[in-house]
Amino acid sequence: MITRTDKHGYVILAMTVIISLVGAGIGMRQWSLSHVRRWSGNHQIGFTSCTHCHFVKIEDLPWAKPRPKHASPAGIVASADGKKLYIALDDLDEIVEADAENFSVLRRVKVEGRPFGLTMNYLGTKLYVTCKDADRVVEIDTKTLQITDSVAVGEAPVSIAYTVIRTGERLVVANSLSDNISILSVRPLTELLRVEAGREPYGIAVSPGGNTIFVANRLAVAKTPLSVPYSELTLIDIVTGAIKKRANYHSAHLAESIATVPNRPWSLTPLIKVRNLVPITQVANGWVMSSGLAISDYEGNIVQVPLDEANDYFADPSGIVVDRNGKYAYVASGGSDVISVIDLDRLANWLEKADEKTKADAIQDLSLSPEYVVKRIDTGRNPKHIALSPDSKKLFVAERLEDRILVIDTTNLKPLGYIVLGDGGLNDPIRRGERVFTKAAHTFQRQFSCRSCHPDGHVDGLSYDFDGDGIGDNMLDNRSLQGVAGTAPFKWNGKNPSIQVQCGPRFARVLMRTDPIPPAELEDLATFIQSQPPPKWERRRNKPLTPAQERGRQIFFATTTPDGKPIPRERQCHTCHRPPLYTTRLPTSVGTKGPRDTTEFFDTPHLLGIGYTAPYLHDGRAKTLEEIWTVYQTNDLHGVTSYMNKHQLNDLIEFLKTL
Repeated sequence: MITRTDKHGYVILAMTVIISLVGAGIGMRQWSLSHVRRWSGNHQIGFTSCTHCHFVKIEDLPWAKPRPKHASPAGIVASADGKKLYIALDDLDEIVEADAENFSVLRRVKVEGRPFGLTMNYLGTKLYVTCKDADRVVEIDTKTLQITDSVAVGEAPVSIAYTVIRTGERLVVANSLSDNISILSVRPLTELLRVEAGREPYGIAVSPGGNTIFVANRLAVAKTPLSVPYSELTLIDIVTGAIKKRANYHSAHLAESIATVPNRPWSLTPLIKVRNLVPITQVANGWVMSSGLAISDYEGNIVQVPLDEANDYFADPSGIVVDRNGKYAYVASGGSDVISVIDLDRLANWLEKADEKTKADAIQDLSLSPEYVVKRIDTGRNPKHIALSPDSKKLFVAERLEDRILVIDTTNLKPLGYIVLGDGGLNDPIRRGERVFTKAAHTFQRQFSCRSCHPDGHVDGLSYDFDGDGIGDNMLDNRSLQGVAGTAPFKWNGKNPSIQVQCGPRFARVLMRTDPIPPAELEDLATFIQSQPPPKWERRRNKPLTPAQERGRQIFFATTTPDGKPIPRERQCHTCHRPPLYTTRLPTSVGTKGPRDTTEFFDTPHLLGIGYTAPYLHDGRAKTLEEIWTVYQTNDLHGVTSYMNKHQLNDLIEFLKTL
């Protein structure tokens, strides 16, 4: 029997335990806070926990775990007789041969390394495939549908084009991550030349005569964070590899495809007209992003015209094809699920009549597109790659997030049917989240999608003026979403504790200027973003270090300079960039506050894939990793580097590029 005295004793004991636990918790919190402040030298930190620096495992992160695979169509090409269609399924590592008349799948072949871009020789006997993750081009015999040859090219090859010149057959390949072009012979399959292009070459076309390569480079560059950006049109002599011209798509990015026009000296490139220096308040006026078409002659003289209309936008234009007579062009808008049909005769008539000022201002005139856009054709989710049959009577549209090919009759612009490749993947929250990520319908007048600034979840290389902290203040570099799982908080000021907060009401208020993304879709979006691995992670993670990279690793983890002088703990690289994510997720001051910044403390970014995320620093002022220390280092605040010579700095950079 429990007496009143016993109950009283139990209460006292319980209260003592609770008070002790609370006291221990407070004491532990104060100790951990003091520990991190002392370790980092940052006495402004108001909260921290052990998990900022400890107990993090790569294998526990969402992007390191297996995920469902889908039959997402990438590159497509029709056979020479128009009876078959070849489709790259990069997620499944497969090439599919389909019946282009009965819309059925005939055969499949396994091609490792994410097969992406496709082209065929003029006889239709050989299919050539870029393997994005294997850095190779593969040759497939179309009779047996078996691999017969392959050759190494640059990093992450995407588009590929076939042509015949006086010295033989040639393949031209856009190597997106190594920023160069491979020119290959076919017999034998050998790389002849590698030519430097712009930033992330993505679209490839060859002039009808076969002499000139046109390269659309996807990402923009800017000389400074406050400079107007541009992406590059590179013109290359296919025989010598000489650069004929580097022309600029002014204030534009995401130039992902390019086509030449029969009977006209034109190349056509869909692109996004980006105005990143305009305050984001101007989204409501349609001034931040719009879709356009760049017309270039063979000398690189460019005119940009709008694809959008005054009150409706057609976000993320990607694939483009031109019919065999040079009469019509077809442009796929991946964010708005639309094919725009362009009458090239009407476009030529407008160009002929317009004066130079009218041409220069054309991209701003959203009343202009009805002059040449004659039809909008609705599609399924995320049309990206498109192709025409040899007679131009059928248009094939890769509806990437539907796992199918839409077939359109170009004589009446009506759908004929579908080639079904998969089930669409709607039971997979990652796939559903990717649909949200690429969907422009959540933004005001469908102006842009998440992908418009984060192609493939990565960076667009630009800095933006977000108005929430003052117009013109705090220019912010656009950070990659690849590998962000486990690196909260988000934003350069670290104010958003989760992806849901980052992409929820704040995103609606600041960027979308419309209703927030519904909660269920927001959860799917967060799931998709957290599933994205750092760039080329699988290839880098188990690769042994070169001698230079090992020397750089030793510099990164050094606690003393080479002459034995101690490096202050708060200025050792690995104090703030702690493995395995190479971040403590805490704010740090490294002496990079600019004249329009309101704080000197910025969120410490993770370094996984850092070699592919230029520009650098919170406002994007450093164009390269080297510039962080050679131009913008201040009194050894961003690590102690003043003792380094050029060779040591090079070694450090080489190590960082392995992360």
